[in-house]
Amino acid sequence: MPSSGIIDLVIGLTFVFGATAALSSAVTELIARLLGLRGAYLLSGLRELVDGGNVSTDLGQAQTAYHDMQEMVRSGQAHASAASPPASAASSPASEASSPASAAPTPASAAPPPASASPASASPAPAPSATGALLGGPILSSQGMTGQISSRKIVLKPAGKEGRLPKMTADRRAGGLWAQRRSLPSYISAQSFAEAVIDLVVPDAAGPPTMDVIKKNVDAMPASPLRQSLQVLVKNAGDDIGQFRASVERWYDDHMDRVSGWYKRHVAKITLVVGAILVVLLNINALTIGRTLYTESTVNTAVSTVAAKATDCPAGQAPQDCLAQLQGQLSAAATAGLPIGWGTVRDCTELNVTCNWLDQRGIFSRHGDSGWQLVLVLIGFLIMVIALVPGAQFWFGLLSKIGTLRSTGPKPATGGS
Repeated sequence: MPSSGIIDLVIGLTFVFGATAALSSAVTELIARLLGLRGAYLLSGLRELVDGGNVSTDLGQAQTAYHDMQEMVRSGQAHASAASPPASAASSPASEASSPASAAPTPASAAPPPASASPASASPAPAPSATGALLGGPILSSQGMTGQISSRKIVLKPAGKEGRLPKMTADRRAGGLWAQRRSLPSYISAQSFAEAVIDLVVPDAAGPPTMDVIKKNVDAMPASPLRQSLQVLVKNAGDDIGQFRASVERWYDDHMDRVSGWYKRHVAKITLVVGAILVVLLNINALTIGRTLYTESTVNTAVSTVAAKATDCPAGQAPQDCLAQLQGQLSAAATAGLPIGWGTVRDCTELNVTCNWLDQRGIFSRHGDSGWQLVLVLIGFLIMVIALVPGAQFWFGLLSKIGTLRSTGPKPATGGS
């Protein structure tokens, strides 16, 4: 059984690692909110899911894309129910072009001539963005935000690499890009997404949608990754609309799990950079702290007492509250004697001792070998930065287990029979 001093040393270092990691995570969360990273990754993941990420998406045209997509579905229904009108419509431009006077009598005959007279109108119109169509619908247009998604003048351009945010631009008249991204939803539930898909492919539903109607309407949608995926899901669902709805939800959840992985990897890099900055700014040196805890039993015991009361920030806690809590914990540890901050080192506080600024900060040593002292400082900072990788949850979980081990103590000896 290790001695109480060694356990207190481990507890003190574990507490410092956990508190620093939690502080870095809290600052990173504030930065992510400032930059609107969650909403940007959600929008990027949704666009890759339904558009393939190969087209531009203008959220300012989201409602227009929604109505255009539903109109295409309606046109597909009309084309499937009446095969003769397209034939007569195809022949009418020729007859109308041969007799200009005949273009005037009826409104129906007035429509074909511009189409035949203008070569540009003969080319098919570009298909609306499936992402815009979904976000412009009534179900997703107000998810997680005030106002309408369609009012956000954000244009997403194709990304160059999977997992990397696409290029995003915003209308300056509507506000800066960061301000626009902060207004985006950070979460859309699978149930809301499935409802939005059904609402998009079943326009003007007079009653509960059926799988036959959904199948016809999905086939009438413009070619896109969304239509291809929905065709597979429709085929697998058969006649069970409940199974189709559940399949859409699972399809969405599986892809959003990948998006969460992209976001976590991106945020982890930010956390390391933020942590490295905080370690230097606050002078949190693992070697100096470890030496103090090992040589000064009073500081060791006091820090262990503070560590026993420390807890990690809960998932739902506001970053500002978490920062205040962590600041209080680190301040209590510093008050107990833990060497945190750029105060004057103890070696330079003695009487009749001359130290320059670097000596006072502990970067150099007044006894010589300043190069070696600088190397030790850098190694201590590096250890702190590496300790950020496991995360605060790991360190506070380990702190709880070590605290339980210390409170348990050795197993009492059994009495003789």
